[in-house]
Amino acid sequence: MDENETSGPSRRRVCGVTSEAELQQCGATGPADVDERGAAESQAALLDSEKSAKSRSKTKMEASTSGNNVERELGCSMLFETCRAILLFGIVCVCYVLFQYIQELLMRFPILDEKKFDFPVFLAFLCFATNLVTTCALLGVMQLRMNLQYRRREDPSEERQTVFDMFDRRIMFLGFLAAVSNVVAMLSSHAAVKYVGVPTQIVIKSAKMIPILIGGLLIFKKTYPMYDYVTVCVITLFIFIFNFFKPNARMAGENTTFGLVLCLMSLACDGFTGPIEDRMLALKDLHPFSMLFILNFFGFPFAAAAAFIFEGTEPFCLLRDNPELWKILLLLSVTASVGQVFIVICLKLYGSLYTTLITTIRKIVSSLLSIFMFHHPMSVLQWISMAGTFLTLFARQYFKYQHGLKKKQAAQMVAP
Repeated sequence: MDENETSGPSRRRVCGVTSEAELQQCGATGPADVDERGAAESQAALLDSEKSAKSRSKTKMEASTSGNNVERELGCSMLFETCRAILLFGIVCVCYVLFQYIQELLMRFPILDEKKFDFPVFLAFLCFATNLVTTCALLGVMQLRMNLQYRRREDPSEERQTVFDMFDRRIMFLGFLAAVSNVVAMLSSHAAVKYVGVPTQIVIKSAKMIPILIGGLLIFKKTYPMYDYVTVCVITLFIFIFNFFKPNARMAGENTTFGLVLCLMSLACDGFTGPIEDRMLALKDLHPFSMLFILNFFGFPFAAAAAFIFEGTEPFCLLRDNPELWKILLLLSVTASVGQVFIVICLKLYGSLYTTLITTIRKIVSSLLSIFMFHHPMSVLQWISMAGTFLTLFARQYFKYQHGLKKKQAAQMVAP
């Protein structure tokens, strides 16, 4: 019998067929051919496995490189933000350190009958007036720039813009509320000094940031990261220690119901003003100089009325009899106005909570410089609280960096 005939059943078994026709379609494929085909398939599978492994390795390398790029980019961004914040903080500190220094000179200025120029409401009125003049000048510069851009326009149908285009009814109403609240907070805090003890005054001065947190949450449902809440509480505690443990500080004075009501009113107004200012800046991307103009425009008449009601014409009489005071008051109001301009820039960049944090820490720096300039004593607890305040700020920046890094990496992993 022929070898091909005897191998028919085996070929059928190998090819997996039963009929002769299927066997012919299968062709002359024998066991050797099937083994070669299996080897080829195994080799192809091995190549696919190697390609898949290389692809996974490449993906891991790309993810690692991407993660390093994100970390480097976020680090550069945080460095820029930190340097900008330090610069703005430094300018605000310089302005208000000069303000405090000039104010102490004003208090020591020799006046007849051994009087002191101690009129805080009048000084606030003077600052409102100077701020209004300053913001009018800034808006004038902005309008000149808009006019120049309009002359260089490429589209003939483009309409002329003015600095008052954003002043709609809603913005003006919020500005009116913020201005009134700001003036009431100032007056109530000054008036409360006569009706509460020194420890209560210290608590009020130290807790300015907490009402802003509460007010933002209650009025506009605004929330902050957990590290901001911890930062505010810790720094408030340190500021309380700094103010409470002053050497030779007199802790005399009794609290009255009227004084406590005034203190609560001052804190409530602080918690009301900050979130409203945030809301104003968020609407239509309002320029900070425009907001400063609105606040001073509405606040000036109330401050003027308050100065005449609470302090009368006595400061004007002293200025009439001592014209040398005008130079000191002019320097005082200019430093306050420049400082206020940079404060609203901080308000635009960082919001009311962080701006209040900046101005609160500024008071510690002013006190420290005042200690060196006027030889005021300072206790060990004050030094500890000051160091703790700045360490808390550095810790807050670190946690903010870590939080931002995690968010960016998570967003990049979700993105296709």
